[in-house]
Amino acid sequence: MSKYQTKLNEISSKYTSSHSRRLVYTGFFSVEEHDLSYEKFNKERSTVVTRSALISSDAVIVLPYDPVNERILLVEQFRTGPYVKGDKNPWVLEPIAGLIGQGETPESAGIREAQEEAHLNIKKMELVARSYPSPGISTEFFHQYVGIVKLPKSTNLIAGLSSENEDIRSHIFEYQQFFKMIESGKIKVGPAILLGLWLSKNRNRLKREHSTW
Repeated sequence: MSKYQTKLNEISSKYTSSHSRRLVYTGFFSVEEHDLSYEKFNKERSTVVTRSALISSDAVIVLPYDPVNERILLVEQFRTGPYVKGDKNPWVLEPIAGLIGQGETPESAGIREAQEEAHLNIKKMELVARSYPSPGISTEFFHQYVGIVKLPKSTNLIAGLSSENEDIRSHIFEYQQFFKMIESGKIKVGPAILLGLWLSKNRNRLKREHSTW
Protein backbone atom coordinates (compact mmCIF):
# COMPACT_ATOMS: atom_id res chain seq x y z
CA MET A 1 0.00 0.00 0.00
CA SER A 2 1.37 3.43 -0.96
CA LYS A 3 2.01 6.20 1.60
CA TYR A 4 -0.71 8.22 -0.17
CA GLN A 5 -3.30 5.46 0.21
CA THR A 6 -2.27 4.88 3.84
CA LYS A 7 -2.82 8.59 4.53
CA LEU A 8 -6.24 8.48 2.87
CA ASN A 9 -7.22 5.50 5.01
CA GLU A 10 -6.11 7.37 8.15
CA ILE A 11 -8.23 10.38 7.16
CA SER A 12 -11.20 8.15 6.37
CA SER A 13 -11.00 6.33 9.72
CA LYS A 14 -10.76 9.66 11.57
CA TYR A 15 -13.94 11.10 10.08
CA THR A 16 -16.05 7.97 9.57
CA SER A 17 -17.12 5.14 11.87
CA SER A 18 -18.16 1.68 10.68
CA HIS A 19 -20.82 0.07 12.85
CA SER A 20 -21.39 -3.11 10.84
CA ARG A 21 -20.69 -4.58 7.43
CA ARG A 22 -22.53 -7.28 5.46
CA LEU A 23 -21.86 -9.07 2.19
CA VAL A 24 -25.35 -9.23 0.67
CA TYR A 25 -24.51 -10.58 -2.78
CA THR A 26 -21.54 -12.23 -4.46
CA GLY A 27 -21.04 -13.13 -8.10
CA PHE A 28 -19.00 -11.60 -10.93
CA PHE A 29 -19.29 -8.49 -8.77
CA SER A 30 -20.33 -8.35 -5.11
CA VAL A 31 -22.42 -5.97 -3.03
CA GLU A 32 -21.56 -4.85 0.50
CA GLU A 33 -23.92 -3.10 2.89
CA HIS A 34 -22.49 -0.88 5.64
CA ASP A 35 -24.02 0.80 8.67
CA LEU A 36 -21.85 3.85 9.25
CA SER A 37 -21.66 7.39 10.52
CA TYR A 38 -19.45 10.27 9.47
CA GLU A 39 -18.44 13.77 10.49
CA LYS A 40 -20.63 16.38 8.80
CA PHE A 41 -19.38 19.75 7.56
CA ASN A 42 -20.65 21.41 10.75
CA LYS A 43 -18.37 19.02 12.74
CA GLU A 44 -21.32 17.11 14.21
CA ARG A 45 -21.52 13.33 13.93
CA SER A 46 -24.20 12.04 11.57
CA THR A 47 -26.78 9.50 12.58
CA VAL A 48 -26.01 5.91 11.62
CA VAL A 49 -26.98 5.40 7.97
CA THR A 50 -27.07 2.29 5.81
CA ARG A 51 -25.26 2.45 2.49
CA SER A 52 -24.63 -0.22 -0.17
CA ALA A 53 -21.86 -0.39 -2.73
CA LEU A 54 -21.05 -2.52 -5.74
CA ILE A 55 -17.55 -3.95 -5.17
CA SER A 56 -15.39 -4.10 -8.28
CA SER A 57 -11.75 -4.28 -9.26
CA ASP A 58 -9.95 -1.44 -11.01
CA ALA A 59 -10.56 -1.35 -14.76
CA VAL A 60 -8.56 -0.04 -17.70
CA ILE A 61 -10.18 1.74 -20.65
CA VAL A 62 -8.39 2.38 -23.94
CA LEU A 63 -9.49 4.45 -26.93
CA PRO A 64 -7.32 3.35 -29.90
CA TYR A 65 -6.28 6.33 -32.03
CA ASP A 66 -4.22 6.57 -35.22
CA PRO A 67 -2.77 10.12 -35.21
CA VAL A 68 -1.29 9.85 -38.71
CA ASN A 69 -4.53 8.85 -40.45
CA GLU A 70 -6.84 10.41 -37.84
CA ARG A 71 -8.82 7.23 -37.17
CA ILE A 72 -10.58 5.92 -34.07
CA LEU A 73 -11.52 2.36 -33.17
CA LEU A 74 -14.56 1.60 -31.06
CA VAL A 75 -15.88 -1.83 -30.13
CA GLU A 76 -19.53 -2.87 -30.10
CA GLN A 77 -21.00 -5.49 -27.81
CA PHE A 78 -24.13 -6.42 -25.88
CA ARG A 79 -24.25 -4.75 -22.46
CA THR A 80 -26.46 -5.89 -19.59
CA GLY A 81 -26.96 -2.42 -18.07
CA PRO A 82 -28.75 -0.90 -21.08
CA TYR A 83 -30.69 -4.16 -21.54
CA VAL A 84 -32.01 -4.17 -17.97
CA LYS A 85 -32.79 -0.45 -18.20
CA GLY A 86 -34.97 -1.17 -21.21
CA ASP A 87 -32.82 0.48 -23.87
CA LYS A 88 -34.07 -0.56 -27.32
CA ASN A 89 -30.48 -1.11 -28.44
CA PRO A 90 -28.32 -2.72 -25.72
CA TRP A 91 -25.42 -3.11 -28.18
CA VAL A 92 -23.24 -0.09 -27.46
CA LEU A 93 -20.20 1.55 -29.02
CA GLU A 94 -17.42 2.03 -26.50
CA PRO A 95 -13.64 2.00 -26.00
CA ILE A 96 -11.78 -1.20 -25.26
CA ALA A 97 -12.05 -2.04 -21.56
CA GLY A 98 -11.38 -4.73 -19.00
CA LEU A 99 -10.47 -5.51 -15.42
CA ILE A 100 -6.86 -5.19 -14.32
CA GLY A 101 -5.54 -8.60 -13.31
CA GLN A 102 -3.36 -9.41 -10.32
CA GLY A 103 0.23 -8.42 -11.03
CA GLU A 104 -0.72 -6.22 -13.98
CA THR A 105 -0.23 -2.49 -14.31
CA PRO A 106 -3.06 -0.48 -15.91
CA GLU A 107 -0.85 0.01 -18.98
CA SER A 108 -0.05 -3.68 -19.42
CA ALA A 109 -3.69 -4.61 -18.87
CA GLY A 110 -4.76 -2.08 -21.53
CA ILE A 111 -2.26 -3.48 -24.03
CA ARG A 112 -3.52 -7.01 -23.32
CA GLU A 113 -7.18 -6.03 -23.64
CA ALA A 114 -6.51 -4.27 -26.97
CA GLN A 115 -4.99 -7.47 -28.31
CA GLU A 116 -7.82 -9.68 -26.98
CA GLU A 117 -10.73 -7.48 -28.05
CA ALA A 118 -9.47 -5.95 -31.31
CA HIS A 119 -6.18 -7.70 -32.22
CA LEU A 120 -4.30 -4.40 -31.88
CA ASN A 121 -0.66 -3.82 -30.93
CA ILE A 122 -0.70 -0.54 -29.04
CA LYS A 123 2.41 1.57 -29.65
CA LYS A 124 2.02 3.98 -26.72
CA MET A 125 -0.48 4.58 -23.92
CA GLU A 126 -1.39 8.23 -23.25
CA LEU A 127 -2.87 8.61 -19.75
CA VAL A 128 -6.02 10.74 -19.74
CA ALA A 129 -7.64 10.29 -16.32
CA ARG A 130 -7.97 8.09 -13.27
CA SER A 131 -11.45 8.43 -11.82
CA TYR A 132 -14.52 6.97 -10.11
CA PRO A 133 -17.31 6.68 -12.72
CA SER A 134 -20.10 6.39 -10.13
CA PRO A 135 -18.84 7.03 -6.58
CA GLY A 136 -22.34 7.05 -5.10
CA ILE A 137 -22.87 3.34 -5.68
CA SER A 138 -19.61 1.66 -6.70
CA THR A 139 -15.96 1.16 -5.76
CA GLU A 140 -15.17 0.84 -9.48
CA PHE A 141 -12.14 2.91 -10.52
CA PHE A 142 -11.15 3.66 -14.12
CA HIS A 143 -7.67 4.13 -15.57
CA GLN A 144 -8.39 5.77 -18.93
CA TYR A 145 -6.01 6.05 -21.88
CA VAL A 146 -5.76 6.94 -25.53
CA GLY A 147 -3.78 4.14 -27.17
CA ILE A 148 -1.57 5.16 -30.09
CA VAL A 149 -1.84 2.56 -32.85
CA LYS A 150 -1.90 2.19 -36.63
CA LEU A 151 -5.42 1.52 -37.91
CA PRO A 152 -6.68 0.39 -41.33
CA LYS A 153 -9.46 2.22 -43.17
CA SER A 154 -12.04 -0.36 -42.14
CA THR A 155 -12.45 -3.69 -40.37
CA ASN A 156 -15.02 -6.46 -40.03
CA LEU A 157 -13.25 -8.12 -37.10
CA ILE A 158 -15.28 -9.98 -34.50
CA ALA A 159 -13.13 -11.00 -31.54
CA GLY A 160 -13.06 -11.53 -27.77
CA LEU A 161 -12.34 -14.44 -25.47
CA SER A 162 -14.66 -17.43 -25.89
CA SER A 163 -13.86 -18.38 -22.28
CA GLU A 164 -15.60 -15.15 -21.20
CA ASN A 165 -18.42 -15.43 -23.77
CA GLU A 166 -17.24 -12.25 -25.46
CA ASP A 167 -18.69 -11.31 -28.84
CA ILE A 168 -17.00 -8.03 -29.79
CA ARG A 169 -17.18 -6.27 -33.15
CA SER A 170 -14.62 -3.61 -34.10
CA HIS A 171 -15.58 -0.39 -35.91
CA ILE A 172 -13.22 2.23 -37.34
CA PHE A 173 -14.27 5.87 -37.69
CA GLU A 174 -12.61 8.97 -39.03
CA TYR A 175 -11.91 11.40 -36.18
CA GLN A 176 -14.42 14.01 -37.40
CA GLN A 177 -17.12 11.35 -37.75
CA PHE A 178 -16.41 10.12 -34.22
CA PHE A 179 -16.57 13.62 -32.75
CA LYS A 180 -19.88 14.34 -34.50
CA MET A 181 -21.24 11.15 -32.92
CA ILE A 182 -20.32 12.55 -29.50
CA GLU A 183 -21.93 15.92 -30.25
CA SER A 184 -25.12 14.31 -31.58
CA GLY A 185 -25.51 12.01 -28.58
CA LYS A 186 -25.03 8.80 -30.55
CA ILE A 187 -22.13 7.90 -28.25
CA LYS A 188 -23.70 7.17 -24.85
CA VAL A 189 -20.81 5.63 -22.92
CA GLY A 190 -19.18 8.11 -20.54
CA PRO A 191 -15.52 7.11 -20.99
CA ALA A 192 -15.85 7.35 -24.79
CA ILE A 193 -17.10 10.92 -24.38
CA LEU A 194 -14.38 11.86 -21.88
CA LEU A 195 -11.62 10.35 -24.03
CA GLY A 196 -13.05 11.96 -27.16
CA LEU A 197 -13.11 15.42 -25.56
CA TRP A 198 -9.54 14.97 -24.30
CA LEU A 199 -8.50 13.93 -27.79
CA SER A 200 -10.09 17.04 -29.28
CA LYS A 201 -7.68 19.11 -27.15
CA ASN A 202 -4.59 16.97 -27.72
CA ARG A 203 -4.80 15.54 -31.25
CA ASN A 204 -2.54 18.20 -32.80
CA ARG A 205 0.20 17.38 -30.28
CA LEU A 206 -0.23 13.66 -30.92
CA LYS A 207 -0.05 14.23 -34.68
CA ARG A 208 3.24 16.13 -34.26
CA GLU A 209 4.74 13.51 -31.96
CA HIS A 210 3.72 10.58 -34.15
CA SER A 211 3.97 12.09 -37.62
CA THR A 212 5.60 8.96 -39.07
CA TRP A 213 5.37 5.26 -38.30
